[in-house]
Amino acid sequence: MDLSVNVAILSCNRGAYLREAVASLFDQIKVPRKVFVFDNGSDESVAEAVRPWIESGQVLWRGSETNRGVHWNLARAFSQGGEGSDCLYVMHDDDRLCPSFLERQTAFLAQNPCVVAVACNAWEIDGEGRRMSGCLHNPKRREDREIFPDLPAMVRLYTKTFMAFPSVVYRSQAAARATVRADFGQLVDVVLLTEMARTGALAYVNEVLWEYRVHGGQDSSSFRERDWLLLEGYYRERAREFPELKFAVAAYLARRRLSRLWKRLRRRGRP
Repeated sequence: MDLSVNVAILSCNRGAYLREAVASLFDQIKVPRKVFVFDNGSDESVAEAVRPWIESGQVLWRGSETNRGVHWNLARAFSQGGEGSDCLYVMHDDDRLCPSFLERQTAFLAQNPCVVAVACNAWEIDGEGRRMSGCLHNPKRREDREIFPDLPAMVRLYTKTFMAFPSVVYRSQAAARATVRADFGQLVDVVLLTEMARTGALAYVNEVLWEYRVHGGQDSSSFRERDWLLLEGYYRERAREFPELKFAVAAYLARRRLSRLWKRLRRRGRP
């Protein structure tokens, strides 16, 4: 079965990067059904960067007069982006796709009806778009196919590694039901994907299908300690809900405490 897919790009004041992201979409082996740009209060130059695609009808611009925050923009991408399609891919404006990304990810969902969302590996690129030496995930440390059948499995995943949010393709019905928890700040994606496992399995394929841009302006270049503490509280709640998570969560929290202690000692040791 061939699944249709919409793409929702999250955009804010990065016109040059946005142009590259959109160009990579129209170089796909599998053509997206609709491409939305959910722009969060950018200046006029950003729309101008993709004006030819907007005027041709290939890109549907969904702007905002003011910046209403990343969580608001993310929520509307999930609630509106999947309309009329089987799948939804939510893309950051500073990343690029390899030509087989949409084809491979939607084919995986078609072949695995129990899976509601699938992630994959990426090349790392610098601010100028040049490929760096490694991948986002070390491919030697991941299985070819990893299935996370329920919420406890997702918690165990995040206590060891992560699922790259900008790589995830969702079934549109699952995406429309997703809740964006703004209270978790920069770590909103962790809770969103973990909670999604209540509706079906999530998966990771160890294929390098997109390009993740590493640069100083990205939100994930550093995370606030407050958000980490809230996430730790969320894991404690899930361990109470699922007692089989007790030891995995306790070990994770112990590592986090040691990490914070080490960072404090390093700061004190600076001249």
